[in-house]
Amino acid sequence: MVASTDLIADIMQRITTECKKNEDKITPEIVEEVEKSIRADWGGDRYFVAKHKSGGDHSERNSRIMRDYLKGERLKLLERRYQLSGRRILQIIRPAK
Repeated sequence: MVASTDLIADIMQRITTECKKNEDKITPEIVEEVEKSIRADWGGDRYFVAKHKSGGDHSERNSRIMRDYLKGERLKLLERRYQLSGRRILQIIRPAK
């Protein structure tokens, strides 16, 4: 089961966990096992990986997205306008439904 909604963070967490279990050694077997688990949980879909991890507050942007959505803006327009994936837009507007 996926431990995170961030692919990169999930991969790093799994590698860190396996390293701790194996006295900070990364072996080809560990790499293969982590790869199998990642492919099992995340495989078959496309993911957007941001250039920078944002620790900032997106509440103002999300409020604008919600406002535009409630005014009747279509999902594709919101994706282009805010340069976000459709999945992320849906995560932001889902409470409005």
